[in-house]
Amino acid sequence: MDIPYEELPLIDFSAPKVINTQKRKSKEKTSQDHAQDKEDAKSVLKCADLTNGQYLENTIEASEKYMIETQPRSHLDATSIASSSSNNRSADLRMPHYTHLIKLNDRFIFQAACCLPLKVVAASLDGNSVSGKTLFTTHSTSGGGKLVYEFLGTGKELVVDVKRGDSAKAQRLIFLLSK
Repeated sequence: MDIPYEELPLIDFSAPKVINTQKRKSKEKTSQDHAQDKEDAKSVLKCADLTNGQYLENTIEASEKYMIETQPRSHLDATSIASSSSNNRSADLRMPHYTHLIKLNDRFIFQAACCLPLKVVAASLDGNSVSGKTLFTTHSTSGGGKLVYEFLGTGKELVVDVKRGDSAKAQRLIFLLSK
Protein backbone atom coordinates (compact mmCIF):
# COMPACT_ATOMS: atom_id res chain seq x y z
CA MET A 1 0.00 0.00 0.00
CA ASP A 2 1.46 3.32 -1.05
CA ILE A 3 1.11 6.08 1.54
CA PRO A 4 0.03 9.38 -0.04
CA TYR A 5 2.10 12.49 0.38
CA GLU A 6 0.70 15.07 2.76
CA GLU A 7 1.43 18.76 2.80
CA LEU A 8 3.00 19.66 6.11
CA PRO A 9 2.33 22.90 7.98
CA LEU A 10 4.77 25.69 7.31
CA ILE A 11 7.53 26.33 9.79
CA ASP A 12 6.73 29.05 12.31
CA PHE A 13 9.91 31.10 12.04
CA SER A 14 8.76 33.30 14.93
CA ALA A 15 8.75 30.35 17.36
CA PRO A 16 11.12 31.19 20.22
CA LYS A 17 14.26 29.15 20.81
CA VAL A 18 14.26 27.21 24.06
CA ILE A 19 17.03 27.72 26.57
CA ASN A 20 18.27 24.35 27.77
CA THR A 21 18.21 24.19 31.57
CA GLN A 22 18.67 20.44 31.72
CA LYS A 23 22.01 19.23 33.01
CA ARG A 24 23.37 16.33 30.99
CA LYS A 25 26.62 14.49 30.99
CA SER A 26 28.69 15.98 28.20
CA LYS A 27 29.92 12.80 26.58
CA GLU A 28 31.46 12.70 23.13
CA LYS A 29 30.42 9.84 20.88
CA THR A 30 32.98 7.08 20.69
CA SER A 31 33.86 5.20 17.51
CA GLN A 32 31.70 2.35 18.87
CA ASP A 33 28.77 4.78 19.22
CA HIS A 34 29.22 5.97 15.62
CA ALA A 35 29.38 2.37 14.39
CA GLN A 36 26.24 1.47 16.38
CA ASP A 37 24.39 4.48 14.92
CA LYS A 38 25.46 3.59 11.36
CA GLU A 39 24.37 -0.05 11.73
CA ASP A 40 21.07 1.06 13.25
CA ALA A 41 20.50 3.55 10.41
CA LYS A 42 21.16 0.82 7.82
CA SER A 43 18.73 -1.61 9.45
CA VAL A 44 16.00 1.04 9.75
CA LEU A 45 16.43 1.98 6.06
CA LYS A 46 15.88 -1.70 5.19
CA CYS A 47 12.64 -1.62 7.18
CA ALA A 48 11.57 1.35 5.02
CA ASP A 49 12.38 -0.67 1.84
CA LEU A 50 15.42 1.49 1.11
CA THR A 51 18.21 -1.04 0.78
CA ASN A 52 20.71 0.66 -1.53
CA GLY A 53 24.13 0.65 0.17
CA GLN A 54 24.90 4.13 -1.19
CA TYR A 55 22.15 5.81 0.87
CA LEU A 56 24.27 6.46 3.93
CA GLU A 57 27.10 7.79 1.73
CA ASN A 58 24.87 10.65 0.51
CA THR A 59 23.97 12.06 3.92
CA ILE A 60 23.59 15.74 4.70
CA GLU A 61 24.07 16.74 8.33
CA ALA A 62 22.08 19.62 9.78
CA SER A 63 23.91 22.94 9.73
CA GLU A 64 21.86 24.10 12.75
CA LYS A 65 20.02 22.26 15.52
CA TYR A 66 18.11 23.84 18.36
CA MET A 67 14.90 23.47 20.36
CA ILE A 68 11.82 25.66 19.84
CA GLU A 69 8.50 26.09 21.62
CA THR A 70 5.67 24.55 19.58
CA GLN A 71 2.79 25.61 21.80
CA PRO A 72 2.19 27.94 24.73
CA ARG A 73 3.37 26.60 28.05
CA SER A 74 0.64 24.93 30.05
CA HIS A 75 0.47 24.42 33.78
CA LEU A 76 2.48 21.22 33.22
CA ASP A 77 6.18 21.68 32.78
CA ALA A 78 7.21 20.12 29.44
CA THR A 79 10.54 18.97 30.83
CA SER A 80 8.78 16.88 33.47
CA ILE A 81 6.80 15.11 30.73
CA ALA A 82 9.93 14.30 28.73
CA SER A 83 11.98 13.23 31.72
CA SER A 84 9.24 11.07 33.24
CA SER A 85 8.91 9.06 30.02
CA SER A 86 12.66 8.54 29.76
CA ASN A 87 13.32 7.52 33.38
CA ASN A 88 12.19 3.94 32.75
CA ARG A 89 15.18 2.94 30.65
CA SER A 90 18.39 1.49 31.97
CA ALA A 91 21.29 3.90 32.35
CA ASP A 92 23.65 1.26 30.93
CA LEU A 93 21.69 0.82 27.69
CA ARG A 94 22.76 3.21 24.94
CA MET A 95 20.13 3.83 22.29
CA PRO A 96 21.13 5.19 18.88
CA HIS A 97 20.80 8.97 18.49
CA TYR A 98 21.18 10.57 15.06
CA THR A 99 19.47 12.85 12.55
CA HIS A 100 20.44 13.25 8.92
CA LEU A 101 19.04 13.82 5.48
CA ILE A 102 19.81 11.54 2.55
CA LYS A 103 19.69 12.94 -0.98
CA LEU A 104 18.39 10.48 -3.58
CA ASN A 105 17.79 11.96 -7.05
CA ASP A 106 14.77 14.26 -6.60
CA ARG A 107 13.96 12.97 -3.13
CA PHE A 108 15.14 13.87 0.35
CA ILE A 109 14.90 11.10 2.96
CA PHE A 110 15.03 12.32 6.57
CA GLN A 111 16.12 9.77 9.15
CA ALA A 112 16.21 10.10 12.93
CA ALA A 113 16.62 7.93 16.01
CA CYS A 114 16.33 8.78 19.68
CA CYS A 115 15.01 7.24 22.89
CA LEU A 116 11.49 8.79 22.48
CA PRO A 117 8.84 8.43 19.75
CA LEU A 118 9.54 10.79 16.81
CA LYS A 119 7.24 12.75 14.51
CA VAL A 120 7.80 15.42 11.84
CA VAL A 121 5.41 18.25 12.78
CA ALA A 122 6.35 20.96 10.25
CA ALA A 123 8.69 21.46 7.33
CA SER A 124 9.64 24.14 4.83
CA LEU A 125 11.69 24.02 1.65
CA ASP A 126 13.06 27.49 0.81
CA GLY A 127 10.23 29.03 2.86
CA ASN A 128 7.49 27.19 0.95
CA SER A 129 5.27 24.37 2.11
CA VAL A 130 6.63 20.91 1.41
CA SER A 131 4.98 17.54 0.89
CA GLY A 132 6.14 14.38 2.57
CA LYS A 133 5.21 10.98 3.89
CA THR A 134 6.31 8.68 6.67
CA LEU A 135 8.08 5.64 5.23
CA PHE A 136 8.77 4.01 8.60
CA THR A 137 8.20 4.81 12.25
CA THR A 138 8.45 2.72 15.39
CA HIS A 139 9.13 3.06 19.11
CA SER A 140 9.99 0.58 21.84
CA THR A 141 11.45 0.94 25.31
CA SER A 142 14.41 -1.25 24.35
CA GLY A 143 15.11 0.16 20.86
CA GLY A 144 13.95 3.76 21.14
CA GLY A 145 12.22 5.78 18.46
CA LYS A 146 13.00 5.44 14.75
CA LEU A 147 11.71 7.60 11.91
CA VAL A 148 12.23 7.60 8.13
CA TYR A 149 10.40 10.41 6.32
CA GLU A 150 10.47 11.33 2.61
CA PHE A 151 10.18 14.91 1.29
CA LEU A 152 9.40 15.93 -2.29
CA GLY A 153 10.83 18.97 -4.01
CA THR A 154 14.07 20.74 -4.71
CA GLY A 155 15.63 23.78 -3.13
CA LYS A 156 18.56 25.15 -1.20
CA GLU A 157 17.34 24.91 2.41
CA LEU A 158 15.09 22.43 4.20
CA VAL A 159 13.88 23.24 7.70
CA VAL A 160 12.33 20.37 9.68
CA ASP A 161 10.66 20.48 13.10
CA VAL A 162 10.72 17.09 14.84
CA LYS A 163 8.73 16.38 17.99
CA ARG A 164 10.01 13.88 20.55
CA GLY A 165 7.44 12.15 22.70
CA ASP A 166 4.77 14.36 24.27
CA SER A 167 7.02 17.38 24.66
CA ALA A 168 5.69 20.89 24.01
CA LYS A 169 9.03 21.55 22.32
CA ALA A 170 10.43 20.46 18.96
CA GLN A 171 13.92 20.15 17.62
CA ARG A 172 14.47 22.43 14.62
CA LEU A 173 16.97 21.13 12.07
CA ILE A 174 18.18 23.27 9.18
CA PHE A 175 19.74 21.47 6.21
CA LEU A 176 21.63 23.39 3.54
CA LEU A 177 21.04 21.42 0.35
CA SER A 178 23.34 23.14 -2.12
CA LYS A 179 27.09 22.94 -1.77
